[in-house]
Amino acid sequence: MKKSVLILSAFLISTLTSCHASTNIYNEKFDYKLLMPVGAPALPLYMEILMEDNVETTSTPTTIPPEFSNENYDFLVFDSTQVANILKQQENPLYEFKLMLTGGNFHVLGFNKEVGSTPNEGENIYSFQKTGTANKMFVNIYGNIIPEENYFDAVGNLQTELLKLDSNFSIEGETIDWAVISEPQLTNLMSKWSQNGIDTSKILDINLQKAFKEANGDTYTYDYVPQAALFVRKEYEKENEEVVEKIVERINNAVNDVINNPENVATTIDEKFSDQNEQTSTFGFNSTLIKNVQKDGRNGFGVVPTSINEMMDETVINQFLSIVNQNK
Repeated sequence: MKKSVLILSAFLISTLTSCHASTNIYNEKFDYKLLMPVGAPALPLYMEILMEDNVETTSTPTTIPPEFSNENYDFLVFDSTQVANILKQQENPLYEFKLMLTGGNFHVLGFNKEVGSTPNEGENIYSFQKTGTANKMFVNIYGNIIPEENYFDAVGNLQTELLKLDSNFSIEGETIDWAVISEPQLTNLMSKWSQNGIDTSKILDINLQKAFKEANGDTYTYDYVPQAALFVRKEYEKENEEVVEKIVERINNAVNDVINNPENVATTIDEKFSDQNEQTSTFGFNSTLIKNVQKDGRNGFGVVPTSINEMMDETVINQFLSIVNQNK
């Protein structure tokens, strides 16, 4: 587990506040504990990681679900659909949904596949987190066809495996047909594969969000799907309502930045971490990936814009789950 224990310099704070209409939110530090996975969810929370002492990131996301039965943290970040099921099973849940963070960074890659191809039963398909949102969407669209042994606990572990891919689209002699992946891992993989002589033009990229909407457009009308969300410990919010409001405000400011000003975000992170390996260890990505994945308004990280994240609430999570649970 990587623990970020960082305090922004006065210079950096002044640099940040000059870019925001609400400057006071960057002049306060708050006493709270937060645990989140590295990867896309860390981007909208990049300021919390930089500013607060007790914000932790982990590359082992399986350690997070048990924390919803404990009071070790004031905030937790995890796959919202998995947490919805966890909380429904608890008589008196300790945590409640607060804010949707990401909602659209999943892709299905077809290796040496032609445009229009789709995954089929019997093919060698890799994925991650079987009970996670990406797999729920995949099964809804293509059926339950991923071999059981091809699931990885974390997307980072899947990325490590896919880095072994050779120019024949094989890993240790075994042909790989498809892989479910997320950003920013996708952009990183494409770059590494190209450097290793793999013809990435032969890799079909299916945007899983678009495919899901095409398959369920009559019943699910949102452009984003429920992914990583922020959950707050009920007792903490009861005792610190104003603090929670300020933290959410600060996160929403960060969301606007990562969508509209990704280069400024990358520069801010570079101010604290000149070593990109340290950035990757803390966030699960580096500043270069931020610029590449978020450039030109692409928002490849799938961060949910503040203009609609209030609508992406528990009702939408339940609507999404009612659709994907029809597969059972």
